[in-house]
Amino acid sequence: MPAICSMVRIISGCFKGHLIKTNQNPLLRPTSDRVKESLFSILGNLDNQRVIDLFAGSGNLGLEAISRGAESCIMVENNSQQIRLIEENISRLGLEDVVRIVKNDVRRFLKKPPETDLILADPPYNYQYFNELLNLLIGKFKAATIALEAGKHLVIPENIQNYVQSQRLIGETSLTIMRV
Repeated sequence: MPAICSMVRIISGCFKGHLIKTNQNPLLRPTSDRVKESLFSILGNLDNQRVIDLFAGSGNLGLEAISRGAESCIMVENNSQQIRLIEENISRLGLEDVVRIVKNDVRRFLKKPPETDLILADPPYNYQYFNELLNLLIGKFKAATIALEAGKHLVIPENIQNYVQSQRLIGETSLTIMRV
């Protein structure tokens, strides 16, 4: 059965106003404009940054980062249907040369990740491996910013607290910015 699609928009940068196709699966929730605006306001200038978008979904966050000046983006997604959406969105914006899609489980990808400046992580709110994910992110990257979008009840483990630079609650969403 084909997925029903909806659209979200890129809110700033050179692709401002362009629409991104998303899947209306109730288990998936594209980042809202309000959360996206807050996230990228906290992150500031992205010029020439290398970005990894974990749990990429439709590519919403990674494409917003490219629009705001990021040099490149690796989008990690394990769902074939979502990858087709990402490919379509990348093609519509003509970004095949700056965005690479990796079909993989995020935890497997993080065993040997490439160097990067910014990691965008937007796992499902019911993701059962949060602590493992956080430990992999902290342990595998040097001099990177990690932006984590999660449900409002996320509790950052004590061993990770020292890396947290900012944490904001926006409705049902917790935004956590960490620096390693």
